[in-house]
Amino acid sequence: MSFEEKIIEGCIAGNRKAQKALFDTYKSSMMGICMRYCRTKDEAEDVLMMAFMTILSEIHTFRKESSISSWIRRIVVNTAINNYRKNLKHYFHSDIDDIMEIDIKDGEDLQISDNHSADAILKVMNELPHGYRIVLNLYVVEGYKHKEIAEILDINVGTSKSQLSKARKIIQEKLSSKK
Repeated sequence: MSFEEKIIEGCIAGNRKAQKALFDTYKSSMMGICMRYCRTKDEAEDVLMMAFMTILSEIHTFRKESSISSWIRRIVVNTAINNYRKNLKHYFHSDIDDIMEIDIKDGEDLQISDNHSADAILKVMNELPHGYRIVLNLYVVEGYKHKEIAEILDINVGTSKSQLSKARKIIQEKLSSKK
């Protein structure tokens, strides 16, 4: 039995050491995901804790059809999205409600010069309005299609495309101004 399997079995059995080991193994990478979806570090930490409470209460449902890290990642992303939806009324933004049809090819990628470091790109992404950042993360990082994003965020497909287009434009403008 591998280390990962032992941790999973221990978590299912309610073993606190196994639960801590699972958390310690995945907290850094999952915190990175939370930071992409949340406005502040405190909010990201809260989302991470909510996600791990779900993970630990539902670990008995893990079917080993995918890796445990993929399963955990999906729960973290879903928790972050649910947190976003729950707090949507608290965010000042008009962007997510701005319904503007823009024709964007689904395969279109961000055109970013190799001259920019990953840190510079992440910094610019984190400066995006929250609605833009959520759609950008779901589309570019998580690989969702606009139809799926529209369903997840309860917006129309045109809004998802518009948010992505605006996010791309802002990122390209900010990066080109930093040359």
